[in-house]
Amino acid sequence: MPSQLFFPFKWQDVADILVISFIVHRLFLLFRGTTALQIMVGLLFLWLVQGIAQAAGLVLTSWFFQGAGAVAVLVIVVVFRNEIREVLIQTNPVRFFLGRPRETHAMEVGIIVDSAFQLAGMRTGALMVLQNRDHLDGHLVEGFPLDGRLIPHILESIFSKESPVHDGATVIRGNRIARVGTFLPLTRKEGLPQQFGTRHRAAVGLSELTDAVVLVVSEERGEISLVHKGNVERVRDRAHLEQELKRLLSGLPAETKPQPRPRGFITQIGGLLLTFLLVAVIWGVYSGGQLSLITVTAPVYFRNIPANLELKKASADKVEVQITGKRQLVAALRTDQVRAFLDLQSVEAGSHRLDLSAENINLPPGLDVVRITPANIKVEMEPFTVKEVAVKPEFTGAPPRGYQIDTVRVKPGSVKVGGPSSALRAVASLSTEPVDLASIPPERKEKTFDVPLVLYPASLHLLPDENKIVRVHIRLRPQRGSTESVDVPQP
Repeated sequence: MPSQLFFPFKWQDVADILVISFIVHRLFLLFRGTTALQIMVGLLFLWLVQGIAQAAGLVLTSWFFQGAGAVAVLVIVVVFRNEIREVLIQTNPVRFFLGRPRETHAMEVGIIVDSAFQLAGMRTGALMVLQNRDHLDGHLVEGFPLDGRLIPHILESIFSKESPVHDGATVIRGNRIARVGTFLPLTRKEGLPQQFGTRHRAAVGLSELTDAVVLVVSEERGEISLVHKGNVERVRDRAHLEQELKRLLSGLPAETKPQPRPRGFITQIGGLLLTFLLVAVIWGVYSGGQLSLITVTAPVYFRNIPANLELKKASADKVEVQITGKRQLVAALRTDQVRAFLDLQSVEAGSHRLDLSAENINLPPGLDVVRITPANIKVEMEPFTVKEVAVKPEFTGAPPRGYQIDTVRVKPGSVKVGGPSSALRAVASLSTEPVDLASIPPERKEKTFDVPLVLYPASLHLLPDENKIVRVHIRLRPQRGSTESVDVPQP
């Protein structure tokens, strides 16, 4: 029997794995580098632990992780509702299948660097949020949408002390100033330097929740700080800031064309193959634990028939059995492993309708019976009768030319048969299988044949001490008027 870990694949199974692998790979590319992807990986981990616990029979552990996974799904929908909405709005089916353009995240890094150092030179405080892949709307409070061009003079005007929105943060998305005068969540991290004010704490707070890059210009010291993933780094010079922004932002500067990478295609194919293998393993674990359904035609065997009774007739000798079980067990099932049995030990002469249940079906371990059709079988039982009947030989063909049958002797001349009384009542003799008269050699004039008896009707059978093979001896003689000599010596 095949191992339970491997079972036959159908073409639908392969197509199922390929479709899910492609969708998972595209989702990974869309959310790569975002907090949402990390949460999804954590949810996948919960699902895998729950599956392992269920397979190992850890009922309480499986129940706990199943509940945790259900709660995690609700948390993801609530916390990342804005990200999910943006992906659904911005990603049409063509983009989803062909790829999402990277230009949506491209920024004029040079303009941002010039603006930051210009503000630092004027000792003008500023807080610039450079949106990366994560969406920020759920973390921003108040502020005003602007959707203006990214120009240094506009940034200087926004953060000048006369501007009504200079205390808030400015959000830059792509090459546009998306929002001004907005407030960011403050960090609860302890141990930050004493000179860090509200701007630095707001920058650290947002960077802890998203992958955004935040630039902080200190009003008191004229310093520029780069904040990413909760880390604060002081900027040394223009080249240092420009290099770090190019490294941290997911897009490329608008004036720089992406350089083709020779191994890009190989990397994509490798990632897709890895996703395919991962999905295949998960599919095997999930599908192997799922229940499958199959219908098998099973023969019916009658057991423990009383010695004084005989089965005359049954309403069915086969039944349809609907079987359920884990997919790999059902796939490995052979039809000859399914049999139906009826125990006739307690029946009496007459008609009986016997119900079939799961106890009447022989199955391999791990499989269960769902339904049996028909659900019952009608049997007719008659008293068992023994009768001695004559043996009657049957012939086929004609004797050799010029000869005819002289004598026929059968040994034994009679046999004892048993069966239902109604069947034996009309039986006076049993015939043999046909004996070919043309096979008798004319020079010998006689021949002995060993031929089997024909039991008809089929409910009859010979008693144990009787032999089904009988011996038929045939002797020929010349026909009257034949010129054949009758004095041929016998060997």
